[in-house]
This record gives sequence, C-alpha cells and structure tokens, in this order.
Amino acid sequence: MKKQISQFSGINALMGGVFEGLFPISEIKKHGDFGLGCSDGLAGEVTIDSCHFLEAKGSKGLRLMTDAEKLPFAQITTFVPDKQATFNHLLSKDTLYQELANYTLLDNVFLAVKLEGVFDTLKIRRPSEHDKPCKTALEVAELQIVDNLTHIEGTLIGFWTPEFFQNISVAGFHLHFINKEKSIGGHVIDFSIKQGTLAYEVKHSLNIELSDKEVYLKHDLKIEDMDKIIKKVEN
Repeated sequence: MKKQISQFSGINALMGGVFEGLFPISEIKKHGDFGLGCSDGLAGEVTIDSCHFLEAKGSKGLRLMTDAEKLPFAQITTFVPDKQATFNHLLSKDTLYQELANYTLLDNVFLAVKLEGVFDTLKIRRPSEHDKPCKTALEVAELQIVDNLTHIEGTLIGFWTPEFFQNISVAGFHLHFINKEKSIGGHVIDFSIKQGTLAYEVKHSLNIELSDKEVYLKHDLKIEDMDKIIKKVEN
C-alpha cells in the first residue's frame, strides 16, 4: 500500500480566496478514509473519520455530509498506523512534536496523526454563520466561533507537515477534533491531555490535485506575506 496523502487544492489558494467547492466528496473519498478539509464557501471545518465527512459549522454541531457535496480543500489518506501507544503524562500541542520524535524521525516527512482520550482542556474554532462577504481566509477567521472546552472525550485527526512545505500545505500540525458523541467539532488551536492513545503513520508521498475550473485558473495566487497569513489563520 502506498503511504501517500492526497491533497485537493493548495493551502495558498484557500487562504487567497478560492472558497468554492471544486472537488466532490465522492471523488475525494476514493483516496482514503482519514483526514480533514473545509466545506463550500469556507462555511465549515470538515473532519474525515472512517470515510465519514463531518462538518462543524456555527452553532449547528456536526453534520454528516453527502457524496454530492463539494469541498474547496481537503487532505485525505488511508490510515494504517505504524505505531499506536498509550501515554500517562501531560501532552499538549506544544509537546506533541517531541512525543512523536521519541518514536520516529519526522522533520522531513509527513505524518498522519490520531490522538484519542479525555481532553483536560481543548480550544477549537469553526466558522460562524454570517452573511458578510469575505474575500480571504483571514476575513473569515475574524468571524470564527472559538470554544474553550474541558474534560471532553473525543479524537484529534490530522497531519504533520514539514516546514519546507509551508504555502503548499500547513506546516507543522494541522488537527481537527470530533467528540465521542459526534456532536461537537472544529479546528484545533490547543489542547492538553494527561492520558490517552496516540497513533501515527509516516507518509512519504504527497499527491496534489488542482482544479481545472475557471474560478481557480483565473485567480491570482501571488499573495504577499502568505506565510504570515497562514500562521495567523491556523493559530
């Protein structure tokens, strides 16, 4: 089995305002069962768990998406962990790199990452419901709903990307959360957890699918300070 991540569009296209859903879920799910993305119009955060596409949007909780819906951006893979280990010490977004570095060399490769347990603290965000026209992801981020949750059971799903792939993808950790009941979710800003299960798989290949639609082909993606924009939006 090829240890590959399939990515639909580039992160700079998304940050630069290509929000239209250009890739059908029916096509994306042919490439795996585990990942993340965002929904049409950058209206919601999407988590892909066991081939289920779950959208977190405004105050509506999680919604199971249909195959006919389209996404502007997604990363997906078939997740077959290289290692799965339990831990009984404090782990946070800041210490996750070192925790994984205890098991594998990760600076120059991609990882698919899954973390399960009861989170002591969890900070997540998702787009709010609004009618304001937004031209960039930075404008959308200013209208986000941010939740600070405590003692919540669930799963983090996402990827580690090497620093030199910034602007193609999101360098560092890009993680989404869904709770055990699949009623709450969003993009992870920070977390802390003292006990749980951590699994990862090293990925040596990134396949990028770009749209052939005019809305993408005619969009100017030569954007100044893209690196700063990505870091501000993601964090």
